[in-house]
Amino acid sequence: MLSFKIKDQKIYLYTALGVCLLLSIILFLLIILPTIKTWFFLRKDIWYKDKELHSRYNTIKQNQQLQDEIATIEQTYGDFNSMFFVRDDIPAAVKAIADISQDLQIEFISLTPLASKKLADPALEKSAFSLWQTPISIKIKTGYLKLIDFIERIEKKSNKFIKVEDLRIKKNPSNSLVHDVQMSVYVFSLSR
Repeated sequence: MLSFKIKDQKIYLYTALGVCLLLSIILFLLIILPTIKTWFFLRKDIWYKDKELHSRYNTIKQNQQLQDEIATIEQTYGDFNSMFFVRDDIPAAVKAIADISQDLQIEFISLTPLASKKLADPALEKSAFSLWQTPISIKIKTGYLKLIDFIERIEKKSNKFIKVEDLRIKKNPSNSLVHDVQMSVYVFSLSR
């Protein structure tokens, strides 16, 4: 009888272990395996989302670089445009030249704008802009030092593109320190 009880206890033990194992397998198949599959798919989704996020980050970075380049180009374009007068704005050019001469206390005799001409350049043919050249004849009375300063301010220190083309200096019989100066200045302007 003792051996029968031991066998019964072993059967109960093995049955209990078998039931636990069966429940574990069922639990694994019904709960844990789908969770592992979900984790696997989530891991795959996370990998794709991470890849897409890196792609978007690179796109944002490229967009920022393009915006910086556009800002630089707009700044350069603005600086370039500010160098030229607007077409048919000759009074502004005359005023700019008059202001420079007034600062230097140069005596004006005359300031005459002449007919504008369109510059023909193959590079500008395809451009949306036309470059115009307007000669202005200037007659003044001044000394050499003020004349040099006047020319330097017109060509270099002016914020517009103005070029001295022709310069003639004549002796003034009434005053040896002041000379009669006649010059031709080209003012450049843009039009669309």
